[in-house]
Formats: sequence, structure tokens, C-alpha cells
Amino acid sequence: MKLDRISNLEDDVIQQILSCLPIRDAVRTRILSRTWKSNCDNLPCLVFDDRCCLSDQTGTKGKRETTLENIVDYVLVSQIGSIHTFKISCRNKPLAAADIDRWIYRLSKSSLKKCTLELWRGPPYNVSSSLFLCQDLIHLELHSCLLKPPSTFKGFWKLKTLNIQMVTITQDMFEKMIACSPLLEKLILCDFAGIKTLNIDAPKLQYLKVEGAFEDVDIGVNTLNLVHVSIEQKKAASISCTNFFKFFSQLTRIESLSIDGFFLQSSVGALQEELLKPYLCLKSLCLGIRLNNLDETLAAVHLLRSSPVQELEISVRQEAEAADANVGDTTFWLNDNQKFSQLRLVKVTGFSGVKAEVDFIKFLLLRSPSLQQLEILAWQQDGAIRRKVSSWLGDSQNWAFNQLRVVKLIDISGVKAELALIRFLLLKSPVLEKMIVRPLHLTGNRALIKKLLQFRRASGKAEIKYLDPLKHVPANAGSNQRQANAHADYESDSSSSSDSSSSSDSSSSSDSD
Repeated sequence: MKLDRISNLEDDVIQQILSCLPIRDAVRTRILSRTWKSNCDNLPCLVFDDRCCLSDQTGTKGKRETTLENIVDYVLVSQIGSIHTFKISCRNKPLAAADIDRWIYRLSKSSLKKCTLELWRGPPYNVSSSLFLCQDLIHLELHSCLLKPPSTFKGFWKLKTLNIQMVTITQDMFEKMIACSPLLEKLILCDFAGIKTLNIDAPKLQYLKVEGAFEDVDIGVNTLNLVHVSIEQKKAASISCTNFFKFFSQLTRIESLSIDGFFLQSSVGALQEELLKPYLCLKSLCLGIRLNNLDETLAAVHLLRSSPVQELEISVRQEAEAADANVGDTTFWLNDNQKFSQLRLVKVTGFSGVKAEVDFIKFLLLRSPSLQQLEILAWQQDGAIRRKVSSWLGDSQNWAFNQLRVVKLIDISGVKAELALIRFLLLKSPVLEKMIVRPLHLTGNRALIKKLLQFRRASGKAEIKYLDPLKHVPANAGSNQRQANAHADYESDSSSSSDSSSSSDSSSSSDSD
């Protein structure tokens, strides 16, 4: 008889193994032996999702399918030990509030430390008052809920992570929850309702992510330990957002800042007034910006001047009505001789080739002597760029990017603006090692490859790696979906062809490109 190595492990090790299995499989081990039954009844981590109630294709005909509610009830009743983690994620059907109330009441009798409720169907769940009795919580995640703490609620004194998405909560209750969570380190708020101004005063807070329709973000005087901040304002505010950047100068430990949506537009006044001190810790900066808007462009330049940013990501906000109107009045900042000597990586998403975009990228390239990697994700509208594009060469014949080694161009269509950019970079990058190109569609691949091979290269070691398009990008896919897909498979080995020629004597492309 073979030795059963698993059954002879320590109980806590077996319980940890069972906690890593889908709950459906973990519960089935109860029939193996009394020891396994005991371990199954002492699971510290319970995760329930739609996989729990997959229909059994080999079951008896007409046998009633076990429901998620029945499974949760069965497991909770059988547990005799402490439950430290409880997660339920239901996407296929709505769950009755009475069932969730019953489960939370049972959990409140345990030493619950992590609780996640992801409810994707049905009306928002009115969170049971029993949840606020779980004083050992260190992690709380709620999705699609109404959050109304009882008047007797004194806070979660051990809470370190709070993640609420599609949650409705009043301004006063939100501020009370934050103030009564003195150990809070990570706060995520997405698509919330009931809060206009986010007043956040959390001394231990290090990570803040905010996405939604709000008026402003006000960081309290005690919130000095922020390291990572991401703010996306999905709707233009009726007032100027000034509070965040008025306090920004005191965030001496911030390393990563992301601003998207309308927040930069709403904050430009405060940015130009407040960014006078250097921010020596800021290393990563991500901006959603209208590059044909003078105020937003100047705000971005102010941020770059004030910090030793090493990684910069620009998400170009496209507005059809903006076109290139009055662009001539918005480029005087190009004469600024400020050097961004720490900048190593630049990513641009939503590139379409209009003058404002070309000018800004030229500005970054010329003033970033240490730039090593450039990544550009093209913006597509009906499969083509229809607006007037700007020339890359012009007065830049003497430019040279002496540190640029890697360039990635994703979702390109082979239109003039994109080909001009490729030709420009190859001509001006004497130490370039690799250029990765991936088109959006298969159509026109042969012609695109032919043009790429014709471009002259300043670097004798430059390799052009041509990747296949993604397998399926729907014609009506939104820009967010395309951009999310585009960030995958950068280094995929499924390239259809790869030009590894080291020769720099290839003929230059014709003017028709």
C-alpha cells in the first residue's frame, strides 16, 4: 500500500491546501476520511463564485441543480473553526438580500479578517448592520452596495484596505468611516454615488485610487504618507478642482501619480500656481490630456519640471470638435529648454498624428537625453486617421536620440502619420536595438512590411520585429478595449515575420508613404 503523503501533513498545511482549491472541490474531500472531514470543517478561507454550482452533466436525469445559496449555507453551517476570509462573487444571477444578511450574521460571530462581496446582478445590496460588528476586519471590498453604517458604528480600527465600487454612501458616513479607520493604508473608490467632495484624512494611507463623478479631492493635513495616487474624474466638475494640488506639495513621499478624465482640465489653475517646489520622489507620471489645449499642456510641463520623473505615460484625449484649431497659439512652450534628464520611458496612447501630438512628442524626445524606451499605441477611428497630420522631419534634421534603444508601435494601420513616425525614429536613433511593430488588422500587411524594410536606419544593430495583429478586435470595439488588448503580448513570439538585418544602407522610402 502506497504511503499517503498528503493525509500525513499537519492540519494547518492541509487546511491551507484546501483553501487554495475551488470550494466545490474542497468540500468533496469530506468523504475521504474523518481527518479530511475535520479539516474541511475548519477552513479559514472561503471563496464562493459561479463555478460552485456548475451543472453536473453526468448526474441523474431530472436531479435538481445545487444552487449557490445552498452551497454557501451548507459550508457555513459545517464550519466549526474561525473563518478569516470570506468572498462571494456572483455574476450569473442576483442574490437575495435575506440570504446575504444571513451569511454576514454568521460571519460576524467569527474572527473575520477579509470580506469581499462582488454582486454583479440585481439591485444594490443594502449592507447588513452585522457587517459593522466585524471589528477584526483588515480588508473590506464591496461591489454594488448601499452602505449605511448604524449610528452605533465606531469604525473599523484594524482595517487596512477598503475597496468600494458602485457603492452609494453619504458624505458624512464616508468621512466617518475613513476617520475611524486609523490603520487604513489602501483606499479604492470607483463609480460611487452620494459624495461630491472626497475629504480624505488618513495618516497611514499609502495608496489612493479614485474613479467617478465628483467635484474635488481634498487631502487632509495628516495624510502625508501617500506613495501611489490615481485619480480619474469621469464628468467635468462645475467648479475648479483646487484642493488636491494645494496640498500636493506636502506629499513628499509620492512616487506614482495618475490623472485621467477631466481632472487635469479641472485642476490647471491650481497646478500652475502651486507647483513651485520640487517633488523629488515622483518617479512615475500618467496623464490623460488634450494636447491641443494650452492649459492642460502647460500643466503637464509644470509637473515634469517639478519632479525627476523616470516613466511618463500620456493618454491623449481625442475630441472630434477640437481638431487643430488655434494650434499655432499653443506651442510657444516648445522653446522651453528645460531638460528631463531622468526620463527613461515614454508611453503615448491614442496617437493620431495631428500637429499638437507631434509637437509634444518631439518636445519630449528632444529634452530627454536619457530616454531609452518609447511606446506608442495608435488611436483608431473607423480604421483610419482622417485628420490632417503633421510632418515629423521639418526643422529637426539635427536631432539625435542617443540613448533610445527600444521602440514599440502598437495597433498601427500603416497610414502616413504612423509611417512618418517610424521613419523619423529609425533615422534619428543611432543606438536603437529593437523596434516592435504590430498592426491593428491583417489587411495590408505585405505592403506595410515592404515599406518598413525600405526605411534607412541610423543604427547598424536596429532590429524590426513585426508581430501579428491580435486574433480578434471587433470593428465596433471601444477604445478602452483596444488599448487593454494592445498592452498584451508586447514580447509575443508569435510574430509573422522578423527583419533582423543590421544594415543601415537600406534605401530610404519614397515620398509617397
